[in-house]
Amino acid sequence: MCSPISALTVEDMIMNLRLLLLLLAFLIALPGITVAKEVHLKKGEVYRERDLSVICEGSQAGFLGQAIALRECQYWDDFDKKCLFEKTVYTYNDLECVEECQHWDSFNNVCNYQTKCTFYPRQETFVLKTCAEFDDYSGKCLKSREEKIGASR
Repeated sequence: MCSPISALTVEDMIMNLRLLLLLLAFLIALPGITVAKEVHLKKGEVYRERDLSVICEGSQAGFLGQAIALRECQYWDDFDKKCLFEKTVYTYNDLECVEECQHWDSFNNVCNYQTKCTFYPRQETFVLKTCAEFDDYSGKCLKSREEKIGASR
């Protein structure tokens, strides 16, 4: 037969085990509770905190003149299940410039004239070159046009 003293000891052990598990769960969750710190550095800047030093040596996407280029299919061949021509969408901050086929020859499935984007990082501006006058007979651009895409300064 069990005495009341040994029953209390088992209950105490169960209670101690619960407290230990609760303490362990708290210690595991504690690093996730701490507040994260975010620091933005420009090229050449240094951030120091205690024994940590962070030096920004290179450029970051979206900063210092790097545009992001994303490609997607503009003309798709349903029969052969392949892309015939890909357009490229360039993005920098809130600016966007699209290189795409402006004059498509649907008989030969070729692009006769593709627009061209040029990015100028210092001005944070794209220049889009398009065909203003196209000769369908020769399949050539006779007159091009350039358009500025960006902040007016």
